[in-house]
Amino acid sequence: MPGPLPAAALVLRPSLRRYLSTVKWSLLPIVVLLAALLLRGGAFGAIVSLSVIVLVSSIAPAWFRRAAITVTPSELAVTGLLRTRRVPRDAVGSIVTAALPRTHKNSRSLAHLYVLDRGGRRLARMSGARWVEDDMRRLLAVLGVETHKLGRLASARALARRYPHAVPLLERYPVLAGVLVVVPSVAAIFVISIEMSS
Repeated sequence: MPGPLPAAALVLRPSLRRYLSTVKWSLLPIVVLLAALLLRGGAFGAIVSLSVIVLVSSIAPAWFRRAAITVTPSELAVTGLLRTRRVPRDAVGSIVTAALPRTHKNSRSLAHLYVLDRGGRRLARMSGARWVEDDMRRLLAVLGVETHKLGRLASARALARRYPHAVPLLERYPVLAGVLVVVPSVAAIFVISIEMSS
């Protein structure tokens, strides 16, 4: 357990309310796949569906309770679900802000903020799907480093062309991320359906 924070520490936490208001439609494919498993798998399908729902619904609240970005006079700490990454505050080189579309390039844009080290590698990231803009402005003000405001970009891939180490691979290629979720789910439903029908 981390010790007490210095009096001058800024602690920012993601907003579960913001997240729930922006992800409504992204949960639809998972619900459809679980419903298909429930209908095709009978009692076993119901148990698997409920187990998956309980597991997934417990991970997100746990992350939101634990996640934080903390700035002290000497360090920047980014806490995720499993670990806290700490870097000296003087390692922060710049901040990049951009408005990126949620899904496709014509969809509504959300603010994103990337804290980069002097080599351009990501130290922290705030996505408008989980963080409120007021907290992004507070982080900008407290860190006080050079800020690059890019405005609205067509995609995360466009941001990655300028800052290759800021954007993870799955964000650059959202179709790949979708395939990594949907294909195993469909394969599991197919295998369970074959097992249940024989």
